Amino acid sequence: MVGNKVVHFPSLFPIRDISWCFKPLFCWLRILGIELEPIRNEYRKVSYIYGLAVLLIFQWASFDITFLNSSVLSANKDSNTSSATYSWNVRIDHANHFCLMAIVSPAFFCVAQGRWLRLWKLMNVLDCTYRINHGQLRKFILIGFFPIGMEIGVIVYNLLVMLPDFPMQPPYQKFVAVVAMLAKVVPISAMVLFCSAVWLTCLLYEEIRLDVQRNCKKMNRKRLRSWKCSLSLIGDVVDLINTSFGLILLESITHFFIEFIARSFYLVNSISMTSVPQTIAIVGMISRIILLWIIVYSPSNMYHNARKVATALGKIDSADSALQNQVTLLALDTMRNLPKISPLGYFDVNLQLIPKLIGTTLTYLIVLYQFQSSETNIQVKPSPFE
Repeated sequence: MVGNKVVHFPSLFPIRDISWCFKPLFCWLRILGIELEPIRNEYRKVSYIYGLAVLLIFQWASFDITFLNSSVLSANKDSNTSSATYSWNVRIDHANHFCLMAIVSPAFFCVAQGRWLRLWKLMNVLDCTYRINHGQLRKFILIGFFPIGMEIGVIVYNLLVMLPDFPMQPPYQKFVAVVAMLAKVVPISAMVLFCSAVWLTCLLYEEIRLDVQRNCKKMNRKRLRSWKCSLSLIGDVVDLINTSFGLILLESITHFFIEFIARSFYLVNSISMTSVPQTIAIVGMISRIILLWIIVYSPSNMYHNARKVATALGKIDSADSALQNQVTLLALDTMRNLPKISPLGYFDVNLQLIPKLIGTTLTYLIVLYQFQSSETNIQVKPSPFE
């Protein structure tokens, strides 16, 4: 008698977990020299050498192009083609970009070598406990590629504009210009990874809230212990995100504030001189606005989802008084320790940064425009001795 034999066919669909969600971002960052996936020891050294080489090349090119631009500005300081206000704005813009590259890229490389792996292990543990909506997380990560794609588009446009002058430049200068432009993608990619990690915590809080609502009438000590452990682990994840991305986030947001002021001044200046805004400048501004919106929206959503968990816990009514006291204490503790993203403790990252950015940009834009107008009036004003 022959028994029925069960044949297992390989699945046509990939197993959905957070590794599947982050795969596109991990592959992209691997090209930039940032290895975030756990790999075997024999490949780790090769990956480290490649990442370090890419980092040093990007840093060297950014320093070289900043020094070259500063030299050009110093050589043309007596030129009448631009005002002193415009020249100083350009200098500050170049210095701002150099600080971004000098701080964010090395910090991101260091995070990938240590803290990220601990953060990744914690996120995998929580993913095994609560099966989050992996499709939604994957969509959010793919949306994060939009500002990266727009930045690459701006880089390609700038390279096409530079093409007529390229034959007259030495090969070294061509290489430095291209590499310095490509290096701009690394800080943006770091911010996309930060937002993706924060969005994962948003989904985890949402899954806990749904679990609390589903089992509020079947409350027991085992389930309460599971919620305590999960909330404690998510708190550790948020702390690791703050520790890992604190310096990167502080420098990036500071850079965005200064860059918004500089680019707004360029835009207003071009409109006042030609009455036609530069399309590429508008595209660059839109790209930064989208990225900044994602950066501030993710922590705000995480905060509100954690608050919903505390509210759901507070609505549980158990007949066991001892168990009810523990649930109440957990709800109060969750409400008292709502998660916040705070770069090195200087400020909280939330939606309130948007009106602050608008107010700061408008204030400095008015000041810069007044300086430039007064400069123009001094140049135009006739001498009383003529």
